[in-house]
Amino acid sequence: MQAYNEVTTQVEVHKTRTSYVEKFTDFLRLFVSVHLRRIESNAQFPVVEFLALLFKYTFHQPTHEGYLSCLDIWALFLDYLTNKIRNRLEDREAMINRYEDALVLLLTEVLNRIQFRYNQTQLEELDDETLDDDQQTEWQRYLRHSLEVVAKIMELLPTHAYSTLFAALQENLNVYLGLQQCIVNTGPGQRLNVTAENDCRRLHCSLRDLSSLLQAVGRLAEYFIGDVFEARFNDALTVVERLVKVTLYGSQIKLYNMETAVPSVLKPDLVDVHAQSLAALQAYSHWLARFYGEVQRQNQEQFMSIISTAMEALPPLISSKVQEKLLLSACHLLVSVATTVRPVFLLNIPAVQKVFSRVTDNAAQRLPEETVHTSVLCPDLTHVCLVLLLAKRVICQTLGVLRDIVENISSEGTKSRQICYQSMQEAAQLSLTLFPAYIHQSDVTEEMLSFFLALFQGLRVQMGVPFTEQIIQTFLNMFTRQQLAESILQEGSAGCHVVEKFLKILQVVVQEPGQAFKPFLPSILSLCMEQLYPIIAERPSPDVKAELFELLFQLLHHNWRYFYRSSVLASAFGQSFLQPDIHLFKQNLGYLETLNSKHKLYHKKLFRAMMLPQFVSVLLQVLIHKSHDLLQEEIGIAVYNMASVDFSTFFSAFLPEFLTGCQGLDTNQKNVLGRNFKMERDLPSFTQSVHRLVNDLRYYRLCNDSLPPGTVKL
Repeated sequence: MQAYNEVTTQVEVHKTRTSYVEKFTDFLRLFVSVHLRRIESNAQFPVVEFLALLFKYTFHQPTHEGYLSCLDIWALFLDYLTNKIRNRLEDREAMINRYEDALVLLLTEVLNRIQFRYNQTQLEELDDETLDDDQQTEWQRYLRHSLEVVAKIMELLPTHAYSTLFAALQENLNVYLGLQQCIVNTGPGQRLNVTAENDCRRLHCSLRDLSSLLQAVGRLAEYFIGDVFEARFNDALTVVERLVKVTLYGSQIKLYNMETAVPSVLKPDLVDVHAQSLAALQAYSHWLARFYGEVQRQNQEQFMSIISTAMEALPPLISSKVQEKLLLSACHLLVSVATTVRPVFLLNIPAVQKVFSRVTDNAAQRLPEETVHTSVLCPDLTHVCLVLLLAKRVICQTLGVLRDIVENISSEGTKSRQICYQSMQEAAQLSLTLFPAYIHQSDVTEEMLSFFLALFQGLRVQMGVPFTEQIIQTFLNMFTRQQLAESILQEGSAGCHVVEKFLKILQVVVQEPGQAFKPFLPSILSLCMEQLYPIIAERPSPDVKAELFELLFQLLHHNWRYFYRSSVLASAFGQSFLQPDIHLFKQNLGYLETLNSKHKLYHKKLFRAMMLPQFVSVLLQVLIHKSHDLLQEEIGIAVYNMASVDFSTFFSAFLPEFLTGCQGLDTNQKNVLGRNFKMERDLPSFTQSVHRLVNDLRYYRLCNDSLPPGTVKL
């Protein structure tokens, strides 16, 4: 303890070298993590004095990294104390009383360290722009570490932690709410009349602190739910009501859009405060859900007032003209209320209806998918969309919105998906009617197919067989060979994207286990092999090919009997191995291996007789030419699986025939290669022989190519 005290003193006066301090901090971390349980139970060890020295050591660290490392040590201690109390609830009061003074001091100082009011000089040194490997800035990492310690103290001292944090929050909120008195009209807009340099600096610090404290309040939301919901209800209600007031104030006053004396500093501060207030309120969505559950059979006026007021803050922010940070925060809050709280009266709130109208408004354009989560669906939205489908520009926007809705509902229950489909059934039917009119306009066609793909993936059961058959038949009729060629060969990638979306829809169809869509399989196979494949077979571009081969794979995988219907299928896969695209090669090799694993493809008589030798030959040539070296292991395994169907034939017939056909080797070299190929039948030995054959063959060719003309080979 004496040495510990000396180091702490030296750190305070910055006499100790940084490297020594770092190693001493590492020692403390190990000491606490390994020995805390033993020393804390030893009455002879002065634990409180140790914590006092750790406190002093922590808050006199000369670097930010050193300070955060010390916070990690405190986190270890707090975790230990929390677990001990959980296991010995009868001793809770005694243990809390023993450490209460230390915890109170730690909480106060950690909160002070994240506030510019108390720690401006050090906090301004933190980088808040450059992201690290965890996608955090130095400031965000500093704040996160600090708030984790605050949260752990909250679990031990909930009343004191709440009162301390809320008092600091309220003080900065008063400054923020008081800015309304500083707004002046400037004709075209409004201006925040805070111009003195010192006033701007103080406002900047207060706004930064308010943003941090709002994050702290949001981080503590979990400590108001569960078993303590009733005991801490009033505190949580106070916090939520204050957050609702702040979010509504921010949206109504629109400080984030005002002119300021220092726009590069104050405007980002005002945007961040409003975004953090929305995020903090979102963090209490689980508490609101519990509150809703408690009051459903009682007077709901208070709860309804909270939700309605919170929703009033959203419409002004649902606009592409609003900063993205605010837009996303508003969207996240809306989704949380819709999916977690789920109040049945949500769609009756005028503000929510206004949000729906803004989703397809010109001011909104395409908004993040969070804004259109299906749990806030209402039929009115679909009716608005139907009217807007009359214009091409709005078709793309509207279908994008509807697609987002379908994608977000796909994980919900059957009843929610049924309601979703019923609300947009007319839109789906109208879109199918309009499809032929826009078949030559790739941008619109792509949006339509994306929408129908979402329907097939998420609401296929709800659509029913008749309408699904109508969609498939319409698409098969429209995508003639001429239309496919027009789409694929046009400049740009839009046309290819259209065909890829179409193939994705067919992938869903061929995987359907029932009998409803089986009649379409011959038409789908014909379209792929007779109309589409000839167009893309010789094109070097990988566009469309990956989706086509996935469709063929899924068709065979789920409908194996079609393997015998078209010999072109296997040859198409073989042809793909001659293409330079390594991703397509890897994909198709994986498909063949899967088909062999599930359906014994390599063992089928047709494949063995007509295709297996060609496939093995192509794969060996790929290894020899080193065109896909990254896939050596996968190719070697595939060759083994094909050869293992009949090792005797491979060693006695295929290998000699393959070597005979190899160019650039003399007869003696071919014989040597054949003799050196060991007839081992286990995977490691066989693949080793394959790679040795390939390397030796390349070596012989290299030597032969380097000899001058007329050289006699011995």
